[in-house]
Amino acid sequence: MSNFPSLVRIMERLRGEGGCEWDRVQTHASLRQYLLEEAHEVVDAISRKDPGLLREELGDLLLQILFHAQIAREQGEFDITDVISSISEKMVRRHPHVFSDASASTPEAVSLQWEQIKKTMENRNHSSLIGGVPRSFPALLRGAKITKKAARAGFDWENTGQVLRKVGEEMEELKEAISVGDSEKMEHELGDMLFALVNLARFLNVNPEVAMASANERFERRFEAMEKIAEESGCSIEKTDLQTLDLFWEKAKKMTR
Repeated sequence: MSNFPSLVRIMERLRGEGGCEWDRVQTHASLRQYLLEEAHEVVDAISRKDPGLLREELGDLLLQILFHAQIAREQGEFDITDVISSISEKMVRRHPHVFSDASASTPEAVSLQWEQIKKTMENRNHSSLIGGVPRSFPALLRGAKITKKAARAGFDWENTGQVLRKVGEEMEELKEAISVGDSEKMEHELGDMLFALVNLARFLNVNPEVAMASANERFERRFEAMEKIAEESGCSIEKTDLQTLDLFWEKAKKMTR
């Protein structure tokens, strides 16, 4: 931790007189995109299983936290020590089975305990039981959070089979919208089907955002492999017929498993 105060001082210098002109004009609002980008790059480093890259990206994310804390300090709101104190207190509150005499011997019990703690200690007021999920979340992740809250309130299916039937119903409604050619209704029904799939992911204990990210990565790897196969065959992807591309695709899938 000896380097942490030095990092704080670096941020102070960048924001101070004679510092960096770009850093000095930034605000909480202007930095939002960079905070999101750095968080996504951390997730990407985890997916790549690259410890060196993860270390670097965590540093970039930490810098964003220090940036916001420094801006808040200049505005007389709070500083980085307040941020650290706040999360330290929260972690102790969240783990009474570690720091107190409560009992929670399984991950499921810990999760249930935390939900009960949040109900009694949450300092944010929401008008709805499903409130408090940030609108800036990716849509799949936000859907998962909302449906999880609704389920805790008792509004849920009883089993996976019921959710699968709902997915089937939404697919039929989407097919009908496609046959009519109504673009607005197609968007509506596709959204409903995706929402049903988010619920299915919850019943399967799968994070839909992670599942989608993995699917994107698989497609990217396979497409790049298909490009190499085509190149080695003396073909151009853009000028190759679909039947041949399908053969290349199947080879790429085998190569990237």
